[in-house]
Order: sequence, then C-alpha cells, then structure tokens
Amino acid sequence: GCHPVNEVFEVRPAQPQEAAGSAPRGDDEPAAIADPVGYIVQMAKAHQVVFVGDRRGVAQHLETIRSAIAPLHEAGVSSLTWEFTHSRRQAELDRVTQSAEWDRRTAVALFVDLMGIGHGYEEYLDVIHAVWQRNIDRPEGWPPFRLVAAGLPTFVEDPDLLDGRSAAETELRNWWMGGHYRDISAIHMANVITNEVIRHGERTVVYADEARTHTNYVGFDGGAPDVTPAMLLKKWVGPGVARIVFHGATPDDTLLDDVEQLVAASSESLDSFGIDLRRSTIGNVRVRALGGVVDATPGPFELADLADGYLFVAPRRDWRPVELIPDLLGPATLAAAERRHRSLDPRPEPYTHDELEQLRSEGRDALVSGWPAEPSNDDQDDPRRPSRRFGRRR
Repeated sequence: GCHPVNEVFEVRPAQPQEAAGSAPRGDDEPAAIADPVGYIVQMAKAHQVVFVGDRRGVAQHLETIRSAIAPLHEAGVSSLTWEFTHSRRQAELDRVTQSAEWDRRTAVALFVDLMGIGHGYEEYLDVIHAVWQRNIDRPEGWPPFRLVAAGLPTFVEDPDLLDGRSAAETELRNWWMGGHYRDISAIHMANVITNEVIRHGERTVVYADEARTHTNYVGFDGGAPDVTPAMLLKKWVGPGVARIVFHGATPDDTLLDDVEQLVAASSESLDSFGIDLRRSTIGNVRVRALGGVVDATPGPFELADLADGYLFVAPRRDWRPVELIPDLLGPATLAAAERRHRSLDPRPEPYTHDELEQLRSEGRDALVSGWPAEPSNDDQDDPRRPSRRFGRRR
C-alpha cells in the first residue's frame, strides 16, 4: 500500500525566485557548488521531482547515481525513477530490491524485457544492486527505497505479427499505440511518476536520457514540437520540478569544450562538482547546437536557460564506457531477446547466441564512437578563446 507523508518524506517544493541569483537562499535551496552526489541530494531536498539528464554510456555518471541512492534515502527521497527497465515488471523490480537475498538472475532478466539486448550493462545492474543494499541497510521503521521503472517498449515484440517486415520500417515503432512514440512515451513516464510518487506525496530523482528531461526547452521534429515527461510535470508541479544535466549530456561539442576550459582555468581546483547554473559562470556558456525555443524565444541559448544544475564528474578524456553484463543472454533470457531483436531486424531463421553477443558488443562500441571527440591542441591553444573563472551569473 501507499506510505503516508511523514517526517521522512515530507514534501516541501521549492519556491519561485524573484530573479535569477538575486533572492536570498533559504534552508532548502542548494548551495552554489557541492560534490556531485551532495548536489543531487540538495536539489532533491528542495524539489519534489528532480530530472537528471545524461549522455548514455558513461560509467562514472552511473556510478554517481548509484552512490547517491543511500544519501537520497537518508534525505527523505523515496525513489529513483528511470527508463531503463520496463514498467510492466515493476512488481518484480520491487521484489528484487526489497528481498532478503540478492537475486542477480532476475535482476539481469529485467533488462531483456525492455529493449531485447539494450541497456544490458553492468553499471545499470549495479544501480539495482545499490537499491537492494540500501533497503538491507535502512534504519528500522523506514519505508523501502524504490526503483521506479518508467520504460516503454519501442517496437512490436512478436516478429510473427510482422510477416517478415521490420517494426521500424512499417512505422509501427512510432505509431502502433496510436500516436507518435516520443509523445506516447513522455505521457507514459509522466503518468508513472504521478501515480508512483507524486500522488503519494513523496519525492523522486528521475534519471533518463538528456532529451527526456527538458523542462522548458522545446525542440521540433519535422515541424512538430517534442513533448517530454519533464515538461508535462513542470506544467503541473511548477517550481517543485528541477532539471540537472551531466557534463557532456547536452548535444553540443563546443559547449563541452567550453565547460572543460572553464574548469581547467578555475581557481577552485575541483576535480568534480555539482553547480547551480543560476549563480555560476558555467551558466553563461552558450549552447548553439539546439535549434528549438525557450519561452517561445529561439536560440542560441545559455546553459542556464536549459537547466538548473550541472554535474561535472570527469572530463571527456577520462570517461569510461559501461561494461556488458556477461550473462545477459542465458537459458532463461535468450529466446525472448532473440524474438525482440528479430522484430526489428527480421529474417527467417533465429539469431544465434554468438550473433546477439556480437550485436551487443557493436552496440557498446557505437556508444563510445558517438561521444564527442577531444579538441585538438590547436583548439586548446587558440588565443581567441579567453581563460575564464567561476563567478556569479549576471
């Protein structure tokens, strides 16, 4: 049953500020700068729903999320919501994270149900394990910390229904539910957060791909505006919703380089941090690669126009890619994973275990190859790029 609002999960959404950076900081308003986990916790204490957007595949970012679970629970946050397991398996996810013994086999199988062979990385499994460990260690009388699954399938799962066609080619990937997939999935995630968290008067941190977490930026696809779950909830919960992005999540390579230049030039000498974009020079960095609008105004934007906070865990040169779960395709999961993949890439004969493992390796490699390249030495030494320091955003 639902857990009533109490001294552990008392919700106190943040109040609107009179002007960016000008209002005095209340007890619950995050400090301007903190370590990444501490900053996530501060934001979660000041808001009911905190969206954390990321670029997929960076191991250190998932490790940060994993490390934040126990501190978040201690701060009165009830759950972590993510899109990397299927919402129809919520009951099993609850059993795995709240059982007396760690059930790795069931936890691994949860990743197959969403995308077939996608998201099957050790660092995602480590997040599930960290939730289980927190529940083992939680103080007596505390409700369990939950991992809320908000994933939705992106294709028809039965290849026999497709008559040899690909779900993507027939547009069933986007339209089989009666609407554009991104809109349907956004509504689905917002509905999950509403029913699993907000209606219980609790708090959550939502970890998702960066594009799913925009609260006030509207992009366009073929002339149609994109809808995000964060945008839908922001319209309802208002200042109780906040957005944080990991370094490198925003799709703008120049932005990434500019931030790393600022960090290198800073007198703070910080290796990693979380920072309030309203009160930092980083908030002034231009974002030129996004072509949508903020409050009906087209870009270019400043980073503070797009997010409330920024998490710098490691520079691009130090990123580590996630690792494949070695036993993902076992006797209990191979058949389901094969059918899901064949619905996207159809052929008469089933895919073999070795073929699917090769596809998994290629998928992991594609994550890394999609990361932005490091700037050349010529770019780093360009005198036209001034050295800047952290400061209050004007």
